[in-house]
Amino acid sequence: MGTRLAQAFAHADPAGSTHYKLACAWYGSLAVAGLLHDRALLDALVAMYAPYRGSHAELLAGPGHVDDNVFGIVPLEIARQAGSADLLAEGLRIADHQRARIEAHKRFAIDDMFMITALQVQAWRASGDPEYLDTAAAAMVEYLHALQQDDGLFFHHADFRHKWARGNGWVAAGMTELLRELPPDHIHHAAIRAGYERMMRGLVARQIASGEDTGLWKQIVDSDDPRNWAETSGSAMFAYALITGVRNGWLDAGAYGPAARAGWLALAGRLTPDGELRDVSMWAYKPGSHPGGPDHAGDEENYYFQRPRLTGDQHGQAPMLWAAAALLR
Repeated sequence: MGTRLAQAFAHADPAGSTHYKLACAWYGSLAVAGLLHDRALLDALVAMYAPYRGSHAELLAGPGHVDDNVFGIVPLEIARQAGSADLLAEGLRIADHQRARIEAHKRFAIDDMFMITALQVQAWRASGDPEYLDTAAAAMVEYLHALQQDDGLFFHHADFRHKWARGNGWVAAGMTELLRELPPDHIHHAAIRAGYERMMRGLVARQIASGEDTGLWKQIVDSDDPRNWAETSGSAMFAYALITGVRNGWLDAGAYGPAARAGWLALAGRLTPDGELRDVSMWAYKPGSHPGGPDHAGDEENYYFQRPRLTGDQHGQAPMLWAAAALLR
């Protein structure tokens, strides 16, 4: 299944895009190809980067943004697997650019906790410099304090109090990426591990337990509104976090293994024969945040319920690749 997903990405045309969802799917495809020792697939994914080499001057000259800088995870992963010194330097410049402006990059939207964390963790993996881990861990602790609720789940924003599945998925995946690398004796490890475990408990309690959507999670994780629907990109991020936690011994296998397995199997059932994931929510930020977009004042949950359901969108392809990689590890 990882091969199907990665090959689907390798046959796509990125058309020069640097969108974060493309970067996330590219990173997942590279990880799967490396874990499978599929040289032909890896070479194809590396070759796709040729038009991007040395193309980040505009980003580096400006303030950057969490959604833009995260593209650095791609050259860093290629550098790690292909030993490219120039792409290592390119990726580290993007990570350093963010680290120098980290306060401006914190929007306190939970999406940030993958975008910042993934880039800084990748910079650590590629360079071995612990300051990158320190940056990611300090930011994660701030977001845990600001946005995690008593049930372990997260509000989308401090001022927009809905527990959107993919938003929660970003932070679940971000904590998972960080915990894969953060030493147990790090000053922030205990707080992040506790936040991760609290979130996993909350997620398992909200996983759909019966019917055709068994194993998935809803678009707003904790809403029983009949307009709510089973969403796959957030579910794939939760599956990635659960699989990794069980495999690494952070979570009890007896308690959490069945939830991880149910999530993966439910997602597998939503793949088309071409390896495209169905029922992926279109992006969301908050009502009124984009000109001409929906504004459901007084019924803000409906903003999420009305997001179009996409097939094959990289917001869903990416975490399916991460989950496949977690199983391969």
